[in-house]
Amino acid sequence: FLGLKAIFARASEVFSKMFFEAGFREQTAGSKTVVHISDILPGAFGQLHRWVYDMDVELTCENVFGVFAAAQKYMVEDLDLYCRQWVATTARTADGVMGLYASAAVGPWPSWTAALAGRAKSFGARALTSPALAQLPFEPMAELLQGSDSFTAREEQVFEAAKAWANGAAERGEDPKTAWQRVLDAEVVRFHLLDQRYFAEEVVLPGLLSEEQALAVFMAMSLNTGPQREVSLLGKLRAVLGNTTAEDAASSIEAVVDLWREDGYSRALAQCLVERALADHENCCEWVSMWSELWGALRAAGLRDECVRATVDYCQNLFEDEPPPDALVGVWTCPTDTLNLVRILCKLNDLKKLAVCILMKVLEVLVQKTEEGTHLCCEPGVAASELEAHLTEVATRVGHLPAFKMLQGLRDRFARACHPSEGSDWLQAGGR
Repeated sequence: FLGLKAIFARASEVFSKMFFEAGFREQTAGSKTVVHISDILPGAFGQLHRWVYDMDVELTCENVFGVFAAAQKYMVEDLDLYCRQWVATTARTADGVMGLYASAAVGPWPSWTAALAGRAKSFGARALTSPALAQLPFEPMAELLQGSDSFTAREEQVFEAAKAWANGAAERGEDPKTAWQRVLDAEVVRFHLLDQRYFAEEVVLPGLLSEEQALAVFMAMSLNTGPQREVSLLGKLRAVLGNTTAEDAASSIEAVVDLWREDGYSRALAQCLVERALADHENCCEWVSMWSELWGALRAAGLRDECVRATVDYCQNLFEDEPPPDALVGVWTCPTDTLNLVRILCKLNDLKKLAVCILMKVLEVLVQKTEEGTHLCCEPGVAASELEAHLTEVATRVGHLPAFKMLQGLRDRFARACHPSEGSDWLQAGGR
């Protein structure tokens, strides 16, 4: 790659020191410097090269982590931010997160693989049907299919996913028969949980098991002696809500309530409810409306107040907890998740489940992040703007509440943070 030192130095402090500060080999090598880079793929550096020259980069699930790593290595902060936002946005769909998960797992990025594992599991059956599943190494594939927090309505879905993974072995440079044998050895599929006719037609007739193995499965089916698949309470709740749309959410209430006797119900329910609402950007508020009906149904079990508190606490904790350094998804990382959480809190306030003082604290945190210029990847200013609009509307009805004394001060701080030269008139002029 050919490039001007000054152009690279403009993009990164690392390049600036390499090329223009005394003591560095690149600075003393003369007018033409050759820099050998051994730990970054040429394609990834090629995208960094385009960025440095103010050209559009072309990110894909296959190259994004290489570009991300290059941006971090050379401290190209705006490219680092762009990669984070691209990953966070792409990971909001099942195919997107599976493509990213496979790419991170194949590459030397275990921390990013771990950061995406939970999001991949949250998509359940939709993740299992993604074409990117076939690109996963064996261990993350098996964990995805066998994990207790993953949810699948039927064992047939697990079998189809495992078969697709084995059939895609050639694309990974592996032998399909060897891949299928690894599936069998690790007991990824519980064949005795399959429908008997389905098992005969899709497994036995194609010869995917030996006669002895097939007979053992038929015996287990007849005697009902095989082990059941272990599924956590979170996995069971995901199985109910994960494949339900916002329009049909009310129809899932009975199945959700039926699980109330299990340990840790309120905490697991809170996580699953918030997770589902955050994932459905366009219908986030509709999901929260369903919560109110669900909580009413839990009154008979004596869990209504406990579940309301657990859900509110879970939302607050998402805002208060700092994400780990390698976080790729979620609040404080993804702009959509951050904005959706604000909308959830506003809706809870409308339902009289969340006090104004809590919203004011959330606004203060968002304004502070905007002032400090931290967590820019989640666009805290956009979320603060929407929350301020909600609080302004609420103030027209109950503006006498003591909590509203902070509102004007936060408005002024937010205006200065967004438009320092325009002062507090910015919001009033409609710039928000």
